[in-house]
Amino acid sequence: MARMTVRTAAKALGVSPQILEEYLERTGKMEAIRHGKRVFIPSHEVKALLEEKKRQTQSVNAPPKDTASEPPVGENTISVPASHYEALLEELGRLRYQSQLLEFYRTEAYEKNALLLEKEHRLGQLEAELAQLKKPWWHRLCRL
Repeated sequence: MARMTVRTAAKALGVSPQILEEYLERTGKMEAIRHGKRVFIPSHEVKALLEEKKRQTQSVNAPPKDTASEPPVGENTISVPASHYEALLEELGRLRYQSQLLEFYRTEAYEKNALLLEKEHRLGQLEAELAQLKKPWWHRLCRL
């Protein structure tokens, strides 16, 4: 059985290796053979995907049919150029990273706020003790 590396398969498909790896993980439509740390894809899988891509391109370029009686096929599927898809994935990665940072800072701010409230409470107690200690000794003795 002929097989290709992920990099070679991605080049043949016209996408980046990262996009292809994500596609493999997300969909599981293509068979991936792991050999140690390397990942190989059977060449017949890549050819089948290329043919499917070609068919989709032809169907997009084909003249519109009378679809009044037929339900829409792939209603939830859209096609975007690979470069735009990669840009969207990069932006998604950045947004996820920012979301993680935001959650970290939010948690940190909450903890600092709780510590600040504790310190303010302790400060109030210490000020009350200091006010008691500043009174003359006879006031403390008589608790006036």
